[in-house]
Amino acid sequence: MTSKKPVQYYGLKEFADLAKEEGMNYSTRQLSVYKGRDLLPGPTVMIGDKAGWTKEQINDWIKQVKQEKGRKD
Repeated sequence: MTSKKPVQYYGLKEFADLAKEEGMNYSTRQLSVYKGRDLLPGPTVMIGDKAGWTKEQINDWIKQVKQEKGRKD
């Protein structure tokens, strides 16, 4: 019998924390604005009005933003 590990979803606070770990200083408020402007990936899950992303989605977004900033410099 194979047991599946539960999927972990991250809210805006954890999203901001993961970005900070990568040297990006985004507040939850900033990310909330970005979400409203469709500048974040679409959430994988919605629980009530709370969005949830996978760590992979967040890491992909961080990588993309860093690449775009690198092109502007």
